[in-house]
Amino acid sequence: MSKAGEVVKRLRKGDARAVARCLTLIENGDPGARSILKELHSRSGRAHIVGVTGAPGTGKSTLISSMTAELRRRKKRVAVLTVDPTGPFSGGALLGDRIRMREHFLDEGVFIRSLATRGSTGGVAASIRDAACLLDAAGNEIVLIETIGVGQDQVQVKDLAHTVVVIVIPRMGDEIQGMKAGLLEIADILVINKADLPGADEAAEQLRGLFGESGVPILKTAALENVGVGQLIDTLEEHYGKLQTERERGRTGLDFSRSQLLSLLRDRLLDRLVQRIGAGSIEAWAEKVAERRLDAHTAAEKILKSAGF
Repeated sequence: MSKAGEVVKRLRKGDARAVARCLTLIENGDPGARSILKELHSRSGRAHIVGVTGAPGTGKSTLISSMTAELRRRKKRVAVLTVDPTGPFSGGALLGDRIRMREHFLDEGVFIRSLATRGSTGGVAASIRDAACLLDAAGNEIVLIETIGVGQDQVQVKDLAHTVVVIVIPRMGDEIQGMKAGLLEIADILVINKADLPGADEAAEQLRGLFGESGVPILKTAALENVGVGQLIDTLEEHYGKLQTERERGRTGLDFSRSQLLSLLRDRLLDRLVQRIGAGSIEAWAEKVAERRLDAHTAAEKILKSAGF
């Protein structure tokens, strides 16, 4: 049996160490990860992948911990992926998911891992899609993906999650109005967390005014007190159930596959482009743009032409 085959055999048994090692290969872009993922492909597509996003300070991590506890009460195997900003020196993740989720450490039905963005755009690490696929194939029924949720362009999680939960808090006021064109438009479920604070009812009313006709559920939770978390899980299950009709399952699968292919093509074409012309050449073109000797569009056109595209 090949080395990849041995790893796959362990992964199918839910071996946490094998999963962790493979995730490291994925995060580091190791070619060995591709062989493993190819063998696991037929076993994926069974997990409910849930994206959880929102501005910093909305209590995403605390809510995810409470959601995990509720899912475990329902006998679900849960994986949690947190997409964290990259450390400027070490290249590591900074947010300390192991501290935030410490109550689940000893639970064999919960797997927790943090992946650093390492400069990728959209608030989602480049490796997160493969990581979610791996955790799916390893037998987890729910994969929760927490993204950093900064800015209106942090919406890539929509391309890799069946259900997107967007979290806000009371008294965000004008911020909610400004977010309508960004994060809130990707929401399948809107959650007002810290609903024990003043202003929760007003926030709910504001959201209903903005999104009432869309049919997006608007829920209130207080994660620290475990208030409203059961209803949130019920709503998640209801949304996923709707996606499981034959027509929706086919459409969702096609959307996922298209998004995955385009993402892989972008990454690999860029890698090959850099290999063909050299990283030093990219730097030289960047200097020209920075010094205003050339605009970025013209530079890009010249780079592609020099590479034969």
